[in-house]
Amino acid sequence: MVIDRKEAVAVLEEIALLLELKGENAFKIRAYENAARALSTMEIDFETFVRSGEIAKTKGFGKALVEKLIVLVETGTLPFLEELRAVFPASLLKLLQINGVGPKKVSLFYHKLGVTSVDELEAACKDGRIAGLSGMGKKTADNILASIERSRRFESFFHYYTARLTADQLLAALRDITGVQKIELAGSLRRFREVTKDIDILGVSEQPAAVMAAFTTLPLVAETLSRGRTKSSVVLTNGMQADLRLVAESEFANALQHFTGSKEHNVALRSRAQSRGMKVSEWGLFDVSNGGETLIPCDSEEAIYKKLGLCYVPPELRENLGEIECAETGVMPTLVTEADYRGVLHCHTFASDGANSVAELVAHARGAGHSFLAITDHSKSSFQANGLNEERILKQLEQIRDLQKDLKDFRLYAGVECDILLNGDLDLDDDVLKQLDIVIVSVHSGFSRNKRDMTERVVRAIEHPCSRVLAHPTGRLLLRREGYELDWDVVMAAAVANNVAIELNCNPLRLDMDWRLWRRARDQGVRCSLNPDAHRLSHFDFVRFGIGFCRKGWLTANDIVNCWSTDELNQFLGHP
Repeated sequence: MVIDRKEAVAVLEEIALLLELKGENAFKIRAYENAARALSTMEIDFETFVRSGEIAKTKGFGKALVEKLIVLVETGTLPFLEELRAVFPASLLKLLQINGVGPKKVSLFYHKLGVTSVDELEAACKDGRIAGLSGMGKKTADNILASIERSRRFESFFHYYTARLTADQLLAALRDITGVQKIELAGSLRRFREVTKDIDILGVSEQPAAVMAAFTTLPLVAETLSRGRTKSSVVLTNGMQADLRLVAESEFANALQHFTGSKEHNVALRSRAQSRGMKVSEWGLFDVSNGGETLIPCDSEEAIYKKLGLCYVPPELRENLGEIECAETGVMPTLVTEADYRGVLHCHTFASDGANSVAELVAHARGAGHSFLAITDHSKSSFQANGLNEERILKQLEQIRDLQKDLKDFRLYAGVECDILLNGDLDLDDDVLKQLDIVIVSVHSGFSRNKRDMTERVVRAIEHPCSRVLAHPTGRLLLRREGYELDWDVVMAAAVANNVAIELNCNPLRLDMDWRLWRRARDQGVRCSLNPDAHRLSHFDFVRFGIGFCRKGWLTANDIVNCWSTDELNQFLGHP
């Protein structure tokens, strides 16, 4: 297991927190805090930094600390940390999962109030003990209560990426079971909903009892909730519920359409069928015009829609948000596919808070068959991400220009993810921004401002002549933090007027701008920039599912700047 710099920093910070909770001396705690702070600002490949012995020569990294980091790099784990964790109840560490409750607050609540669980924290907020602590106050207590409520509301949900990877693993295991003839994903995962509670799988088998027995005893299964001949439900090792339904071959197409949903889409289809003297359900499509029920054979979902006088509706669009009316015309948009994607325009190196060098990112992008890549580290106001000041940006620009000289048939863009300040100004000097190929603008602070102020702030940044992409435009973190409000008509109009794309950030925690807004944005002429906001090489994998959310937003390849040719992209960016 490769440990990168960001993960190592998190380990050191957790050790410092646990030592503080344990009551260790301040000198020892500060040693870990200082090491974490120093490591977070280093432009290094952490693993090489440790293995080469360079870390032992660095101020602030004593012998004991270096030895622990060597163990971390070599094994991927650290027994010292595990021993510290074992000292405290697991419920205490769960406090860190509450948005707005960081290590310092956990330590304060633990030492001053004896809080060791979310329930105890909730009680302390309600009875005034949190508000009574120095530096806290009623507003802090109310914000924590809201975060706790939000956490509980979503505790049974999983992010799409996590759920889909689990589902794909389960599908692969099911396809290896003897007797399985067909197996397909259904439900909200097939429709690309951003969060989900469970996995729905549909299959065909002439040996249903044997298949169900094998399904409920797979290594991925932690508990069997029910087991029947046609349906079984299990809880997987990661806590997700998974349901397997087996149907006859003749029923499969109708069952797949029905169990893909959504409920609203299916209701609309049933209404349409009734108006045409038909009935549609998971069991089939039937002619009921003469008082009886005559099966209308359908061997595919396409056939079902065709019999209902519609062209095929892709699973991603089945939300009853205009797709049926569009399908009535006989022409659906040619939605973007993974093959259309040509390059990432938002990623980070270890110069800020990423895990890889520019050269490593380039090699990875080229290996993925991409035609271009933009390096967009954070700007200086993102101090928590070791953001780059003007001097460091220009140094990186020079490095990128040198690398470009040796790259054939590949364009490497020098850029930045520039913070939008509270008044809407950008975080770097204009004379530096003008030298870059692409400037992504984004909000990383001041989320609590009202809709009008946030709209004015964002629009002012969009109107800056160097701006080309508005990144993760609401700042939301799914299942953790609601996004700030914007007047979308105003923001979209500003984006179109100023030739600025809006990002669909496909990091699974964000998926921002929300898919529900994209058809409206597209119709107004807004261009999309689909990016993984990659902080390590593996994050490029987010693009695969990001394409699904673009499809859910009714987007074609022409709507997404990442799918354009390099010449078209250069024209959009205003660079030769």
